[in-house]
Amino acid sequence: MRNFLTCLATAFMILLAGTALFLCSNAAVYNLAYIFSFLFIAFYAVFAPSTIPSKLVQVILYALIMTAQILFNTLVIRTMSGSSSYNLYKLVGVLVISASFIVRANFFHQTAKTYGFPSGEGHSAISYAQLLYNKEEIIGKINKIKKAGGILSQIELTEIMHQLPRHSSFSYVNNGTLTEEYFQKANETVENGFVYIVVTKSKSLSSDVIGLFTEKEYNHVSLSFDEQLMTIISYNGGKRAVPPGLNEEWIENLTQRNGSVILVYRLPASAEQKEAIIRKIRQINSEGSAYNLLGLVFKESRKPNIMFCSQFVYTMLKFAGLNYFDKKAAQVTPSDFIELDYGRKLEFVRKITLDNMDLESDVDEK
Repeated sequence: MRNFLTCLATAFMILLAGTALFLCSNAAVYNLAYIFSFLFIAFYAVFAPSTIPSKLVQVILYALIMTAQILFNTLVIRTMSGSSSYNLYKLVGVLVISASFIVRANFFHQTAKTYGFPSGEGHSAISYAQLLYNKEEIIGKINKIKKAGGILSQIELTEIMHQLPRHSSFSYVNNGTLTEEYFQKANETVENGFVYIVVTKSKSLSSDVIGLFTEKEYNHVSLSFDEQLMTIISYNGGKRAVPPGLNEEWIENLTQRNGSVILVYRLPASAEQKEAIIRKIRQINSEGSAYNLLGLVFKESRKPNIMFCSQFVYTMLKFAGLNYFDKKAAQVTPSDFIELDYGRKLEFVRKITLDNMDLESDVDEK
């Protein structure tokens, strides 16, 4: 109970500080917040139990993050003052304070281990094993950081910042983009006995960024009502012509980059279950939707129709009674649909790559 109250009080203080910072329009205060968070996390890293190389890597990395935060504040937030997107960039400026803490939690968090007191005879062997462990751990973390740096290159960061104003995790920005033609195609499939789960390694920018959190190759999942994949649907960032949220998808778009791979599975479903999903999708299309960008980090949704791809697919399956594993929808990842199929409910259909769009199904056509 005491730990719960401590966590609650800490969360309240963080929320209060973040709100105060957001309401403040002084750019210098943002820079002070970035510097303070750097000093705090660097101090913690130096005195936490870890090797000296690990401490050094952490401090350098946190300093680079602080530099990027200050540059973002100087070059973006201050220059956008007075524009319609100013509050959005201020919110991003508040959220990026947590960047160092997220990096530490994902790359440098260590679970406390209890070791028995070693005898003199075994001391050298234990020290050598621990040395190897520390070396491999540090190399692994450095490689993960390099991968993150490669993904978040300057050009791609510019693209991310350009796309951010199109998103909203608090209100619906996508409304009615699905046409009657789509629903007609979907309704024509209700008697075929299956829904199709389409898991994609798209090699896109969004997929790479999501991979930083999931550490998985396949980072997009869609739902289709037919085996020819003419009715693929999911939540995505949208193209320039359509806003982020619930959108129809096509194989050509999912595999437009070299190295893209699609895995297609089918799940038995009655006509009634498929009709229920189609009705629910029609309802979402009518009410409006948005892509749950913040949910990728915080694993929560502000409104029912604000989701990301795996959250959407799981929600639809559960709505029709077709979910074959139990998990909070906002915590489901695309790879979960394959990895958590303990009851072998799915049947593999085929694999599609950019170089071979006509690969035959691995099961007989129904």
